[in-house]
Amino acid sequence: MPQRRRRWSQAHSNGGYSPRDRQYLVAPKVGQQFAYCNIAVYLILLLKHLELAIRLHAVAPWLEPQVIYDHVEAAQAASTDQLPSELLLGIAFIESRFDPMAVSRVEGRTRRTGRYPWTTAPPQLDRGASLYCGPLQTYAPSWSSCLRMRDLRTAYAAAAAELSQWLRDRRVRGNVSRALAGHGCGNHGVLTGACNGYPVRVLYRARQLRHGDERRPARVAVANS
Repeated sequence: MPQRRRRWSQAHSNGGYSPRDRQYLVAPKVGQQFAYCNIAVYLILLLKHLELAIRLHAVAPWLEPQVIYDHVEAAQAASTDQLPSELLLGIAFIESRFDPMAVSRVEGRTRRTGRYPWTTAPPQLDRGASLYCGPLQTYAPSWSSCLRMRDLRTAYAAAAAELSQWLRDRRVRGNVSRALAGHGCGNHGVLTGACNGYPVRVLYRARQLRHGDERRPARVAVANS
């Protein structure tokens, strides 16, 4: 076969491109595949965010759409296998109705709870008493730490870390309900498993956010202190 015809035959057997040309065509295709994978992952995460956001809107219709999305995004960023985002959102519902400015503090000799929108500490704040701040009412060792809990990502991450610590407690042994009792009522909750029905109420909201379950939680008797 003449050399010209042999080259022509080899080129067309490779799709019309020589081996040297094909190496420049393969690289862009590989790059496109990675780009498509990244887009697919992004779309899956976006759909997951939107699905949970829709359920959260059904549970908390008073929240603005952007606020709902911000809570969902922060909860999913902080979630773990043991602490799904629905559980963290359930805590935020029970603790503060998703208010990042909620503060439980002692002023004088009185424990006060609820919204505290100012950045300066209350004049009569007892700095030796425990502070619980942000939408999930996470423990804060100082007033400056309390203010940081107003950032949703910080607040949800802190709550997940606190619950993870409870789950590792040998008295809890990985039991989520008992860990919630610890989060809500401290050592008394861990020892008794009772916290005014707090674990049941949180788990109900988490189930509602996950499955749209509208059944009310069963009444739980409060153990005596």
